[in-house]
Amino acid sequence: MVEHDLVEAYFESNGFLVHSAGNSAFTQTKRKFDPLTTIAVMNPRVNDNSLGSGVRLFSGDLQRIRTGIVGILGWTNSSFSPAVMSNDTRQVKFLKQQLSKEQLDDCFNPDFPIWEGGGSSFLKLLVVPSLPANNDKMKEAVEFVRSLGVEGVLTLRSILENLFRQTSPNLIKDLPSVFKIFGLIKAYGLAKDPQMEIFKETG
Repeated sequence: MVEHDLVEAYFESNGFLVHSAGNSAFTQTKRKFDPLTTIAVMNPRVNDNSLGSGVRLFSGDLQRIRTGIVGILGWTNSSFSPAVMSNDTRQVKFLKQQLSKEQLDDCFNPDFPIWEGGGSSFLKLLVVPSLPANNDKMKEAVEFVRSLGVEGVLTLRSILENLFRQTSPNLIKDLPSVFKIFGLIKAYGLAKDPQMEIFKETG
């Protein structure tokens, strides 16, 4: 899943340790929705989780995250499309159609400690393709994911922008593939940060 690679690279490049977090209970029974791809993240430079009450997150909020489980709802494991992204009402409808309480409960309830010696406290984080631009629709979308137990939501748009800003056009052999691809895009002058039209959010 391409979004998994992007989200993993995003957290790692921002100082987090990352590993897979399973969905054992969900995969053993038939459900209407497929399980979300899930990773566990830990920032060794941060002592405690301190997000506060804000659910909509940006890259600047990462410094307030110690440990979390991140569920990923992307283009490749949902019905998301450019038509959905272009309409705020459709984006809210998309989230309500694709996400369920059962699905998120499974996502955020691993049957093993996500970090050895790290205790059981972690934030419940969700990555979605995008969120509405309209303020009222944004609030509706955020309140919906909050009602499912989500404590922080990031968009793939802001993740892509953050990764692109970190990428140098000077290709380094040992970089993850994500940075090599973005590096090629920059090296050939196909896009320049931060004024890329394809990215409208601040990361």
